[in-house]
Amino acid sequence: MNNFSTYLQEKNFDLWKLANVDHPFVKGLGDGSLPLDKFQYYLKQDYIFLFYYCKVLALASSKSNTENIMSKWVSLLDETLNSEMNLHRNFCKEYGISETELENTEKDSSTEKYCNFLLKNAEENSIEFIAVSLLPCQWGYQEIGQNLSKNPNLDPKSFNYKWIESYSSPEYQDVTNWLKNYVDEIGKDLNLVNKDIFNKLFQSGIKFEIEFWDSAWNFNNR
Repeated sequence: MNNFSTYLQEKNFDLWKLANVDHPFVKGLGDGSLPLDKFQYYLKQDYIFLFYYCKVLALASSKSNTENIMSKWVSLLDETLNSEMNLHRNFCKEYGISETELENTEKDSSTEKYCNFLLKNAEENSIEFIAVSLLPCQWGYQEIGQNLSKNPNLDPKSFNYKWIESYSSPEYQDVTNWLKNYVDEIGKDLNLVNKDIFNKLFQSGIKFEIEFWDSAWNFNNR
């Protein structure tokens, strides 16, 4: 099957739309109405998530069977570890989160479940399974960044503008497009049973993304 990534997205369109378009956290990022305390909570939890995300990417690299594929996973690891995480540290410093507070942040339940899901899958399965499990996050952020960057009324001095700018950057687009293309290659040799297995994995990733947004959106209502 060609365009397996698109097939997965369309099979889970309602969940995908909720995670990347309709969720109130995402909408608040887009129109500038997101309260700073919700963004701060998200930053702290996402810092933890990215740390585990890097572990998963390292596992994918170690399981690669060609130099080219290993190089691609290492590029994605480099972008996440040395760009995204640095962005988060700078965001945190700029918006009132000290380095000590960031390092001492404890995982909430949604972060813990998401991290455990990705890490367990990466430890037990091949890089094909790793790629599909990571695609909802990597591709979802790309779509959010691209969509929200079209708003002509964004304040260049706002935290949401800087966040949107980072996820609509050419560097982020490049690594995300590679992952999508890699998943498309996976789909070319799958039977119906395996398509269903990968679809359930992709669907789980989207659900964890929604729970992650929910946690940041609702944290001060608990």
